[in-house]
Amino acid sequence: MKRIAYLCLSSGWGGLEMNQLRNAQEMQNRGHEVLLIANSQSPIANAASQANIPLYIVMQKPKHYQWGFASHLASYLKAQGFEDLFFRNNRELSIAASVRFFAKEKLRVHYFMEMALGSKKTQIFRTLRYRFIDTWVCPLPYLQLQVLQQTKIAKHKVKVIPSGLVFNVAPKLSKEAARNILQWPAASKMLLVVGRIDPKKQQAFIWESFSKRTSPDEVLIYVGDPTPDQDNSYHQHLARSIEAHPKNNQVLWAGFQNDMALFYCAADLVIMAADHETVGMATIEALNFACPVVGANNGGTKELIETYGGGLCFRSLDQDDLNLKIDSALNGATPKLKQALFEQHFDFKRVCALIETEMLGLEAPIFQ
Repeated sequence: MKRIAYLCLSSGWGGLEMNQLRNAQEMQNRGHEVLLIANSQSPIANAASQANIPLYIVMQKPKHYQWGFASHLASYLKAQGFEDLFFRNNRELSIAASVRFFAKEKLRVHYFMEMALGSKKTQIFRTLRYRFIDTWVCPLPYLQLQVLQQTKIAKHKVKVIPSGLVFNVAPKLSKEAARNILQWPAASKMLLVVGRIDPKKQQAFIWESFSKRTSPDEVLIYVGDPTPDQDNSYHQHLARSIEAHPKNNQVLWAGFQNDMALFYCAADLVIMAADHETVGMATIEALNFACPVVGANNGGTKELIETYGGGLCFRSLDQDDLNLKIDSALNGATPKLKQALFEQHFDFKRVCALIETEMLGLEAPIFQ
């Protein structure tokens, strides 16, 4: 078994942070010794404490060129016998590469990509930085192609390993039972929007599209909050726009939810409208609960829907096409989810086995 450190300096609590913690939990369950490096009172630190994940508390922001911090962290991890460092935030690339440099050959660094590159990253300083990344993990094949085309990182370092899901054998709640618990109307069509309230997630675009729909029996539910300690004017403007509209009584604000299972079971569909959503964890989670997804025709959601079914794609930022696809999904016109293939691919046992063999150098996958 290995000793693995997880770096996460973020003050947010979204898919990136949740995936980092879930990975640490699953690897700990498999017998590895894990440690989470995080800021005091950050959401991930609090969640890790509740999950009995050991913590190393620091006071740092995820910014570039922190050589003093990186040197100290490298010394600490070497002294504690940690062999591998996992991180997901692209703003921590410089720190992680510096830790690898100061640790010499005593520590390997692995980047789990959660954010698209956006443009070419072939500058000399980036190429030098990437040399200190031992493994660059892409959650979807299109991201692997993007990395190989837009960076000069060595091809053998770039792997495709998905973000995992724990598939429970217990039966899922019926829509009726889930709505009874949430106190949602039984006869309405409930349209779910999941994710932090942020311009990149396109909640305002979704609202503008929804405001054109004429049915009085549809309800739009926003699940998520703005990122802590960041400008929330987008959220405030959106809330005011909805409040001033005649359809304001058809919009619910559910805030952040730790347990999304009830919401996916109760909803009629999930809308994923972000332009170039890198991975689309909400898409993966919704499909797991047999909740149809209507997503933008680019990025991770597009690849997921095209590969596994279970949803429809609309032309990104096209309100009319979004509403057409919502109508089709509500009428049951979504392709059936390829359940067996989906579960086989995202099963956390398989994901952990791939990490062990492809990244940690263990001889054989351990399925347990």
